Amino acid sequence: MLILASTRFIAWSTSHWVALILGTVFLIATILFHRKNENSWPSLITRGIIIFACLTAAANTGGSRFYTGNTEKLDGLLPLHLCDLTAYAAAFALLFRKPILCEITYYCGLGGTFQGLLTPNLKEAFPHPNFFSFFQLHFFVVAAALLLPLGLGWRPQRPLKKTIFRIFFIIGGYLLSIYGVNLILQTNFAFIMKKPDNPSLFDHLGPHPWYNLSVQVLIFLMILVLTAPFLIEKKHPKNL
Repeated sequence: MLILASTRFIAWSTSHWVALILGTVFLIATILFHRKNENSWPSLITRGIIIFACLTAAANTGGSRFYTGNTEKLDGLLPLHLCDLTAYAAAFALLFRKPILCEITYYCGLGGTFQGLLTPNLKEAFPHPNFFSFFQLHFFVVAAALLLPLGLGWRPQRPLKKTIFRIFFIIGGYLLSIYGVNLILQTNFAFIMKKPDNPSLFDHLGPHPWYNLSVQVLIFLMILVLTAPFLIEKKHPKNL
């Protein structure tokens, strides 16, 4: 099929830039709509698009791989990557505004999924179905993570030091649990068992398995960095 005859994806190629630019334009418009009136029709429509995209992202990822015959690895079929789970959290965070869901969306979306947008672990270029499902998952999670504080006025629960450690242990609990899953299924969720094939931040964190320790340090530092804007606020809006 012609749609499957795409070339190999290259980071920062034209298709990568176009995907990022289109996503950024959508995100900026969405944030501006919400800052003006979160209950306006443009706000409801754009927020609905993000919710729908997050809810269907994991299914589209698995479906695109199944459709193209790429079914030999469970990693791409089961929605157990942190980005997959964050997508569900993001959808329900926008729907119900529960504090813990908003925190997971913000910290995991910007601390992890955003990295995927910059260094995609993607083999197929536009117009392959895997290209669209990858950017659907990663972009809309990041969109939800930015919309919460910038468009909806959400702030993490205080005291912030409790939030920092709560998120760190939630992510640590996920990594520990998914390590057991990897051992049983012979998978590589969260890239614990080996680094991604494409160039990424993992390449600078040491050899396997020691880079997993570096990841823990990086996670904690990233949480601190993402909390910093709220630390310097003298006044902050009430939690949603």
